[in-house]
Amino acid sequence: MKKLTCILLCLLLIFSLCSCKNEDKEDKNSDAIVEETKENSDKFPAPSPDMWEKSENNLGARYTFTLEEFTSILNERCKNLGESEVVEFFDYNNWIEMSDTLVDDNGIKYASFYYSTDALTITAAVENESGKVMNLGCGTSYQEFVNADADYQYTVMLTSAILAMTAGGYDDDSLEFLYYIFFDSAKNDVAFFYNNSVYMLNMSKAEGEEGAALLFMMSPCEDEVLTSWELTDYKEYDGSYKGK
Repeated sequence: MKKLTCILLCLLLIFSLCSCKNEDKEDKNSDAIVEETKENSDKFPAPSPDMWEKSENNLGARYTFTLEEFTSILNERCKNLGESEVVEFFDYNNWIEMSDTLVDDNGIKYASFYYSTDALTITAAVENESGKVMNLGCGTSYQEFVNADADYQYTVMLTSAILAMTAGGYDDDSLEFLYYIFFDSAKNDVAFFYNNSVYMLNMSKAEGEEGAALLFMMSPCEDEVLTSWELTDYKEYDGSYKGK
């Protein structure tokens, strides 16, 4: 567990400091997006704008809740889901702080936390000054995930989708959509953005070694970040969700 915890910390740090190569991409101007039909709205659900706000961190945004508030909201959402793959509710006191001395490349100080269940680990990066959550992750060891059966892999990705649904303020009907974002990210090694948020699979570089870890990550970000990261617009991606 100690070795995995160190790797999880590294993954959080990599995600927070990530600066990908610029690519020549078509400019995606949000002002040019026309009002969608009801059919398209159903196909591509909308998050709540109240769940994120601007920040001075390197992603330009953060969630509007603290870690304690997120834990409370998560429990309520799990109750609403009824029969779900999440078989336990979450106790804020079970979050463990890994470090409170991390600094992103914009000079914002933040702390990293993890929450372990029997099946997986949830991570969170929290700004020190504001106390607001910057990003969330859900995962396990690399070997356990790739060697597990489809049911376990489904559980990890579904739990990631539940976290994303809660953090983004999506309605319960959006869960399948969010599951497919993470499914396609893992299947095709693609990092996605959707409605000013990043959704991606983040693995330690030494993915073939014992103790290496993987996390399904999610975070809000500003439009300027989207143009400089190697991200794909999930609305335009011809993946599993569109193929249903």
